[in-house]
Parts: sequence; C-alpha cells; structure tokens
Amino acid sequence: MKKHFLLLLLFLNFFSTVFSQIKSSEDIIKKYDEYFELERETIFTHFNKSRFFEGEEIWFKTYIYNNNYQIPFESTTNIYVSIFNESGNIITSKLLYASKGYANGNFLIEEKFTPGIYFVKTSTNWMKNFKEDLSHVQMIEIIGDRQEDNVNLVSESKYDLQFLPEGGHIVEDVNNTIGFKLLNNKGNGVAIKEGTVFDENKNIITTFKSNQFGLGKFSLNAKASTNYSVSISLATSEIITRPIGIIEKKGVSFKAAVTNNDNVIIALETNNFTIRDLIGKSYYLLVHRGGQIIKLKIDFVENQLKYFLRLKKPELLPGINILTLVNENYKPVAERLVFNNLKTPIKEIMVEGIETQKDSSTVKLRTNINTEINPSFSVSVLPASNESYNSQSTIMTSFLLTPYINGNIENPYYYFSNNDHKTLYDLDLLLLNQGWSRYNWDDIFKAPLSVNYVFETGFVIKGSLNSYKQKAGDLIVLSSSENQIHESGIIENSTFTFENLFFADDTSINFSLKNKNGKLTKPFVYANIFPKSINDNLQNLSAYKKSILEIQQIDETGNNLNLNFKLTELLDTIVFKVRPKDEIPKNKPLISMHGAKYINLVEFDFQNEPIVSIIRKNGFDVVTTFDNVFIKTRRIVPGNSVPSVYIDNMPLFDDFKTLLNLRVLDLEDMYISRMPNPGDSPAGTIKIFTRNGQGLSTIGDDYQTIDNLFGFSIPKEYYQPNYINTTSNTFLKFGTIHWIPNLTPNDEGELTFKVPNYGSDNVKIYIEGMSAEGYLWSKVESINLKK
Repeated sequence: MKKHFLLLLLFLNFFSTVFSQIKSSEDIIKKYDEYFELERETIFTHFNKSRFFEGEEIWFKTYIYNNNYQIPFESTTNIYVSIFNESGNIITSKLLYASKGYANGNFLIEEKFTPGIYFVKTSTNWMKNFKEDLSHVQMIEIIGDRQEDNVNLVSESKYDLQFLPEGGHIVEDVNNTIGFKLLNNKGNGVAIKEGTVFDENKNIITTFKSNQFGLGKFSLNAKASTNYSVSISLATSEIITRPIGIIEKKGVSFKAAVTNNDNVIIALETNNFTIRDLIGKSYYLLVHRGGQIIKLKIDFVENQLKYFLRLKKPELLPGINILTLVNENYKPVAERLVFNNLKTPIKEIMVEGIETQKDSSTVKLRTNINTEINPSFSVSVLPASNESYNSQSTIMTSFLLTPYINGNIENPYYYFSNNDHKTLYDLDLLLLNQGWSRYNWDDIFKAPLSVNYVFETGFVIKGSLNSYKQKAGDLIVLSSSENQIHESGIIENSTFTFENLFFADDTSINFSLKNKNGKLTKPFVYANIFPKSINDNLQNLSAYKKSILEIQQIDETGNNLNLNFKLTELLDTIVFKVRPKDEIPKNKPLISMHGAKYINLVEFDFQNEPIVSIIRKNGFDVVTTFDNVFIKTRRIVPGNSVPSVYIDNMPLFDDFKTLLNLRVLDLEDMYISRMPNPGDSPAGTIKIFTRNGQGLSTIGDDYQTIDNLFGFSIPKEYYQPNYINTTSNTFLKFGTIHWIPNLTPNDEGELTFKVPNYGSDNVKIYIEGMSAEGYLWSKVESINLKK
C-alpha cells in the first residue's frame, strides 16, 4: 500500500515528445507506480582498506538494502563481486552467497595485479533490469613499482565553477537562490575564500563564501537586461571570474528550506510578466521517492506573486524526499531534493570501554538503542596515522543518498557525523547543488520496465536424459555430500529441473536414476546450470574518480623514498597453510620427484572434492566425460603432453578412468610435479596414495558426476599477516591491524571484539552496520588502547 503526501509548485519549460502520452495528473501517478512496481536492491560494500600490496588479501563485507521499506533485502542470495583495472577490463571475479542481507568475502592480490588503480564492483543480476545503476563501486590501489612518469604527477590547475539556480532558472524581479560548487580537475571540491557578484558596471550586488567542500548559495534579485558575473578568490590567491548566465523575463522561482524544527518550507515566487499567464492553469507539486508519491494541485491567484507552503516532517518520508514541479502540460519542469532528518534509520554507535590484556585489547561498543535488535557490523582496525583507507561511500550515504543523486559525495562520513545545524545545512547544500534526481522522467513516462534478468536465488539446473525411456515411478536424484544436497526430481518428457540450489565453487554434483523400487542406476544426463559464469562490465568508467593517489614513503630516518618497496619489506613471508616441520608424509614416492608439491589430503577442507579437481588446480588441463578422464599439461613440452600418473606407486599408463569418481576422502597423500622426472613423461608426474594404503575400492556405477562447478566462493576466515616491524612508518601508513566482518551481540547483548596489541597505542576503527529492523550505523573513531 502506497503512502501519499501533499504539496505544490510550478515552472515553464518543454521536454521531449515522450510526455505527449501523459494526459492528466492521474497518468503521471500511474506511470510512476508502474515504473517502481519492481523492487530494487541497493548495495554497499565495506572494505578493510583501499590500498594494498601484492600478496595481501582484500577483505570486505556487502550489505543489501531495500530502499522502499528501509530494511535489509533478505531475499537476495547471489552477489557478484568483480575487480576491474583502470581501463575497465575485468581482472577477477567471485560469486558470493548472501544471507539475510549480508555477505562477506576476500580476494588475494596475486601477481596479475600490477601496481595501479582498480575498481571493485558489487552487484546482482536483478539490478541489470533498471536504468539506474545501483551497484557499488570502490576504487582501490595496488602499491608497488611504478614508472617514474606515473608518480607524483603535477597537473595544471583547472577549475569548474558551476551555478545551479534552485528550481533550474534565474527569473527577473524575484528573489532567486543560486547554488554553486567549485571543483578541481579531479572532481574534488575547492573551498572559496571569498566571492563577489557584480553587475555589468562593476557594482557589488552581494558577497558569499563556500563551505569546506566548495559548495554554497547566494541570493540574487536580477534584471534580464543586466549582465552579472562572479569573481572568487581561493586560499592559493588564485582569482576566477565567470558570468552567471541567462536571466529570464518570465518564470517561477522554486525554493525549499529545511528548518530546525518539524517543517520544510516551500516558497514559490513569480513576477508581473508571468502571473497573467498562470491564471486559470493548474500546476502540481509531486513529493515522492522510490514508488511512494503524492501530488498537490496549485492555482495561481491574480496579483499574488508569492506562495508559501509548509510541509510537516512527520508526514514526509524518512530521509530523502524528491520535490518535482509539473506544469499544465503535465511535464516536470523543476526538481529539488530535501532530507527529512526527523525520521531516519540512522543510529549511533560508540566505544564504551577498552580492556587491555598482554597480547590484545578488548573493545566494547554500545549503540543508542535500548530495545532488543538484531544487528551485524563490520569493523576495520588500522593504525591511527594510516593512509590506506579512502572509502568513497558509507552505508548511510549508499542507502540514504546515492540512490537518488548523481555524482560523487566527497567525504561521505561527514554528512551523518552530527545532527547539528551546520551539518544539516551542508547536507542541504549538497542536495541543492545536485539539481535533478537520478530518476529520469523520460524513463518513467515510457513503457513499463520489462524483466530481462531474473532474480537469482542460488542455482537452477535444467537437464535432459539421453537414451532414456520413461517408466512409471522413475525419479532423477541429485546429490552432493560436500554441498549437503540430496533431492529427487520428477522426470517429464525426459527433462527435469532443480531450483534454489546452493553449491560451492569447484565442487561437484551427482545424478542418479531411481526406479520405483529404489534401485539406482547411472543415467546419461545433459545439464544446463544457471548462472553459468560471471559476465560483468564497468559502466560509466569515466564517472569514477581515477586520479592516482599520491603516496610518499618515509624510511625510519624520515627521508623520502621512491615508490619501489614491496610487501616483503612490510610482511614476513605469508603462507596460508603451512605443514609443520615435524609432520612427515605417511607415503612417499619410490623415486624422488623434481619440484614436487606435497598435498596432505587428510587435512584438506573439502573431503568430497574430486581428485581431478585438485589436479586441475595445480597446473593441468582436465576434461571428464561419462566414462573417462583426460589430462594434459598447460606447458609446452617436447613429445608427450600427458603426465605420468601413479596410484600407490603403480602407474596408470595413460588410462585415467580410475580417477573419474575418486575423491579426497579416499586418499591420503599427493605429490604433483610439472617438471620432467627420470623415466616419466616430460609433461610431469602425479603420484596419489590411498588412505591407510587400502587401495582403490570398487567404484560404483550408479551416478554421473559433474565436477569443477561454478559456484559460490567460500570466504576465508580472516588471518593476521605476519608483520616484521609494527612500529615502522611503512606499517603505520599501510599496515592492517584487524578485520571483523561479522560482529554481532553476544549472549549478554554486548558488542565486543579483540584487537591484537602491536605496540601502537593509537588505532582508528571504521565501523559499518545494519540491523534486521533496518537501522544503520557508520562510525570512524580514533581510540587509545591503553586508556
């Protein structure tokens, strides 16, 4: 059920012919309702930092939000995360499983990540149906060697001074409010020390200055016959002069003021040239957001040039409200965004206490909600003086502002850091200088959106049985012990479907044919699994900031260093799984192998993983069919490209069908060498040993296996890098202290986490969070662990 409010406004203008289909105000509401009938997901991804070295992990947590109801989008399960280079080419990607509006994961920064700028995009398949791109993109930097001409580039100072009249036009003989913003060549705001408005005779009309982000506004009562200009001075003593623009003889000014109390004041003003044309015509003010809309009709009265409207905040939508003025031809002619701070999901979180132990400190957090809630937080802990965290958004800006505005939000933490007059005023300046909202009325008035991309919930398998004759009572059985799947499906015309399946990447599934007596036989299955892979792109690449972040490194004596140090200067060698020195493999090859990699299969995470999948992950191409396995090296070698394979030191002589249904749980040790070994193939040698020397059991012939599946990436548990020196300047600038992706209240309702003591008393914590009730938290705080 849609909520409806009320208001009014006007302005004259003409848009494209798409509006010719709109014959009444009811048509506007109908088109609007149709456009927002499909619910939209909004995504925010919190990263542990934004500057990394090769060999480090990128840790992150994704939050999915339903903006219509301001609660988590709990039905979303499939989250795509892709990393693109500065040219927009995809480098790597993963599919994550989301539950109750949350997902977390990681990427290892491997050798293919050369130093430079990258973009991490988080999205869903469903999002592709909509004109507005609500995916989340974060810029990161990989630190390392760079060419000299890419370091510390000094660009020519270029500025973009923009004037944005509130309501879209400057009208003669009315009190116009003109917003402005000054941007540098990187798209960042530049503060204006002093600004002056002159007429053509150099008379001073008014003066102004900007806030710290180069945003501001001034009032101007102008004459169409007069030319006006603005001169601004910067802290650098630079002077910039620009003309203001066209003054129109006819029109209506449209202004909105969000007061400190419970009101939003709307002011409309016109002049004597215009009022006579407005009598007898109806204009509408639409107050709306995300499918919720109301309209108010306004009639202009003879000899009345000013009109004031008061909106009560309790009757408005929480957060952003979009005010759109529609003329007598039902064409939107002006728009203004305002933020209702009286009702928002924003909540406070603070550090309540710190308890320091010998090797760690326990940090206790507290929210300002007394009732029982179900929140989940992500927390990044970095050195207080770090230069590695540069998030372009927060959970609050991503969910409460970004879906409705165009462009970047500089210093996103600022706008919800306080609820005082200055912060709210600066937020209103941001919205004033945005102009029109992200939603395009051309798109709204066109035909309803069509669904070209499905809402994915796990995987779907659509299969058919080859050489199969239907028998009463037959079922197709799908099983996967490693994914805890065991389902039966109905066969219709030799086809079957399984939906809402969840399996991990690089695992396998089995198909069996079950008759009415329960006997299993091996079928011949052709299966299509959806989604098949990740096919993503980075839209509007030019819209993202691509400026290389300048980094100066300081050695221990305080001298500037070139940007050429590597991770090994900061970290000791990182080994994710290390076999203890006193661990001796139970089985050994009879003949030693050159360059052999040892794998302890007893301690392997996925015991049901096919052994052919392990071989594939270690440098060989593996193809499986219904009844055989084919293995080739990826290297160019003279002669035979098929490796030598042994089981319990017995050669398989190029007949690898024995490996078809062999799984990790059947095996104990494995040695893989891609180097030529005496007496073996030049393509390499693979030696496998069965568990407890029991040899190969008779392989059942009652199921068909599909392995090496594209599936959900299983996130690693956070591990702490082994830093060599945690007091060095390098660590204090770029090191990581801790990452907690899923912080939830304990049994006593307390929010606590431990921080390893690295000898640095001062740390900075970056907190993002969301609750099942839709509450949002975002906080940056510096703390002293010894206090």
